[in-house]
Amino acid sequence: MATTTPVTSIDPSLLCPQGHGAAAPGSRFCTLCGYPLVTALAPATAQPDAPIPSQTFAAAPAPPPPVATAAPSCNLCGGDGSRLTSAQEVCLRCGWLKPLLPGYQLDRSVFLWAQDGQAMNHLQKIPALHTVVRSVSDKVGRPWIESTFNGIRLGPNQLPDVWKRAVLAARILGLPNMPDVYVSGGQMWENYTFGTDTSSFIVLGTAVVTNFQNDEMLFLLAREMGHCRAGHALWKTVTRFLAGDISMHSGLLSNGLLNAIHPMKLIEGAVEMPLMAWSRQSDITADRAGLLAVGDHALARRVLLAWSLRSARLLKQVNLEEWMKQEDASDDKMTRFSEMTTSSSMYTTRRLRLLGMAAREPELMRWSQSIQPVRKKLVAAAAPAAGSPAPAAAPVPATLPADSIRVLCTKCQAAVRVPLAVLRGKQQLNVRCPQCRNVFTLRPKPASSSPAAPGAETRPVASPPAPVAAKS
Repeated sequence: MATTTPVTSIDPSLLCPQGHGAAAPGSRFCTLCGYPLVTALAPATAQPDAPIPSQTFAAAPAPPPPVATAAPSCNLCGGDGSRLTSAQEVCLRCGWLKPLLPGYQLDRSVFLWAQDGQAMNHLQKIPALHTVVRSVSDKVGRPWIESTFNGIRLGPNQLPDVWKRAVLAARILGLPNMPDVYVSGGQMWENYTFGTDTSSFIVLGTAVVTNFQNDEMLFLLAREMGHCRAGHALWKTVTRFLAGDISMHSGLLSNGLLNAIHPMKLIEGAVEMPLMAWSRQSDITADRAGLLAVGDHALARRVLLAWSLRSARLLKQVNLEEWMKQEDASDDKMTRFSEMTTSSSMYTTRRLRLLGMAAREPELMRWSQSIQPVRKKLVAAAAPAAGSPAPAAAPVPATLPADSIRVLCTKCQAAVRVPLAVLRGKQQLNVRCPQCRNVFTLRPKPASSSPAAPGAETRPVASPPAPVAAKS
């Protein structure tokens, strides 16, 4: 008979910052309030409930004196950005990310939804999930997930406007490294966050990128950066391993009540339903992160509505007040049951209600109000000044390539390109205009002749002599 090693019921190394005591083994969040646990062996650097003065940020604690000089981890930025210029915000080699301000620190508890932490604790207590979590790593999980998206990776020279807002969102949410950001047409209206706790990446749907701009796009990008900051990337990856595309997942009752009581469906539901429950709560954390970044409840509400309708144009025709009345008149218990059994996302009206509650939280909004002047200043610095001339277009070469010449049609004056190889060795050449179908003749121009006949464009060429266009 196999023997089990007894474990203690209390892990003395982790404590709840809210004073709820030590944690159960393997837990990262308090089961009572959902806050992330902190290490008891080191003093906490900040109290979650401490007031945060508007327009200011707490200075970062002084780093301990180095024990030994180590080689820089990145030969481009030095591992800490010290080798980058002041204008560079991201190391394109290692992903180092410049803080929003010197000393800027943002504890994720500011925007973390308490029930998100509780749902994640529940996931960690399922033995089957622990096996999968241990197997997901940078060498297995991320490459496999990343290869399933036929996407374009953003950067300073690839969709730079979206890239700049993604960098700003990551800096606002306090990420130490910049996640890779892709645009994919696989699921046009979906956004994804995958990876691990130390290496995450984001995939944006093409319809999302084309329908939302400026602060609306910042809100959506900050939602995904909130997933990364809250430690959701690993669990999003585990969810995709076990349940596939959860955005298209239909739930336990997707094929009717009788199918739900089938033994195999019940076994699947034992794992899928906790994953779906956590996915719903994690969306609230992401919404709160987006609100923190933009500081505008009306804008965040409008983006969520347009996103759920899959049409910014249709949103303009929808009576929002009537929609909210429809939700208020519905049975909340039945709504929750429907979400639990059929949806991996919380229904929009419930999310809007929780978003409104977040907009009234003093701590969250104090942080947001402190961030806005810095955010707006960075956005204004990146945008072109009002009245400034548009960027000049790429210059057109003054001469044609050396292997061709250009002549004008004698009838419609359209430009016609003629390869030199066709002219070489010929005394004359008939050319048909591709637009008006006129046929005209090209002849070499004598070196001592008078100016070219009308309709011919003189242009210096090495060989053969410049042709003269003659009417046929």
